[in-house]
Amino acid sequence: MADYATEYDYIIVGAGSAGCVVAEQLSRDRDVTICVLEAGKSDDHPNIRTPMLLKEVVSGGPFNWNYETEPQERLNNRRMFWPRGKTIGGSSSINAMHYMRGAPENFDEWGEMIGDGGWSWPDALERFKRHENNNTFSGPLHGTDGPLHVQSIPKLNPLTKLFLEAGGELQYPENDDFNGEKQFGFGPYQVTMNGPRRWSAADAFLRPAMERGNITVITEALGHKVRLENGKATGMLVDIKGELTELTARKEVILSGGAINSPQLLQLSGIGDAAWLRAAGVSVEVDLPGVGRNLQDHLDIATVAQVKTAEAIGLSLQRFPKNMYDVLRWMIRGDGDFTINPVQGGAFISSSVAGDIPDLQLVFIPGYSLNHGKETKMGHGMTLHVCHLYPESRGEIRIKTDNPADYPAIDPNYLATDFDLTALTDGYEKVIEILRAPAFKDEFVEWVHPEKPGTRDDLVADIRQRAETLYHPTSTCAMGSGELAVLNSDCRVKGVKSLRVVDASAMPRLVGGNTNAPTMMLADKAGEMIRETA
Repeated sequence: MADYATEYDYIIVGAGSAGCVVAEQLSRDRDVTICVLEAGKSDDHPNIRTPMLLKEVVSGGPFNWNYETEPQERLNNRRMFWPRGKTIGGSSSINAMHYMRGAPENFDEWGEMIGDGGWSWPDALERFKRHENNNTFSGPLHGTDGPLHVQSIPKLNPLTKLFLEAGGELQYPENDDFNGEKQFGFGPYQVTMNGPRRWSAADAFLRPAMERGNITVITEALGHKVRLENGKATGMLVDIKGELTELTARKEVILSGGAINSPQLLQLSGIGDAAWLRAAGVSVEVDLPGVGRNLQDHLDIATVAQVKTAEAIGLSLQRFPKNMYDVLRWMIRGDGDFTINPVQGGAFISSSVAGDIPDLQLVFIPGYSLNHGKETKMGHGMTLHVCHLYPESRGEIRIKTDNPADYPAIDPNYLATDFDLTALTDGYEKVIEILRAPAFKDEFVEWVHPEKPGTRDDLVADIRQRAETLYHPTSTCAMGSGELAVLNSDCRVKGVKSLRVVDASAMPRLVGGNTNAPTMMLADKAGEMIRETA
């Protein structure tokens, strides 16, 4: 006998950042029952909890969907690796834990694009503050008693301190709070951690809510399609541990699978571009051409250099005793350097095509970071990433077949405009300049990437050969009123009753920063709307 019912008031598909928050919101009404379906397994694993093991979950493995894109024409026809979380907590269980909201202007733009001022910055700020439990900052822009633990990195690597020093040498301002009055400048990131461990959306929202007794979480549950009757969502057809099961939703079905899975599931259910659906062998229920379109992501290029110091994070004979000590201390006491986030330094700066706000985000790692952590390089190094925050390029997610187990075609269509290439190449020049700053002169040994900084054309060629995602896909089921809008301002799917999409796919435009905190904020507002409707 299964340990779950087959009928609930609400079915939420996806236990990621958004699904966890929506479940918490809905569970406040003790009279409703909620089922959360998660395709992955439990998140109870040291690779997820431990910050220094970040690359173990980002680079692949069982907690990761391990997606690949279609060949990217302007990136030497490469198929790009796209990690997404496949476990309780979703991508908040495998990300770099940076707590970043984006610029206030991003949310005012959302309000305009959605046609609803309730999505603008004042409302967003209040929700961010309600979530936040910040151990460093307080005041009008921060919260200190919310469920989401946010903290400063307790021990910055000496190389990270040199990175911050280099910013000052190049006349950039210091900025100790990227979620403060402005983004511009150099400073350390804050992270979603609680002491020595990762603090995911599941830790902050789902687990406390489950104590209310009205949430059922089912893992290893792959959604096949939304059941539709007379234009209304009535439940889900789902594969639970190999058994095809029908679940009924008395009130609503809420898709929270993220920018890839949510449009995929809509398309499998017959909701999307009619021509796409027919080509995949799916019968058309609702012709909604925006489903899967409008895909946006942050494209990133990393400079990597060898350094002298054995203080760099990584593997070497010099560091072997320290590495062993850190591992043993972590195993025995659960603390020490193994619990410190390795992705430490940040900056927001502007390219030559920036508007009024910074359009380049920098990420400094005091160690080698190669190919999403898939490649290990012995010795001591440092890595400085730069991504373009406001790309014009738009891609798509499109099912190839009617089989839910088949991955959809993911085509981010990177560098579709000269604008995007100009901005990222400007960023590449700037991060090379930063690593050449006087602060690094006693540490710098040689370049790894680029092998030798050359002309701007050389840098463009290197971008085409090495640029990668910074893991922020959004907007494939966007809210709004345009021809490609999929959702109304309350996250309802246009043309279908009792069906919503609540996750990063609902964002009308990519924000200027990491997407995890904005996704949770969006889900908080959507969950409140659903409760008010009920």
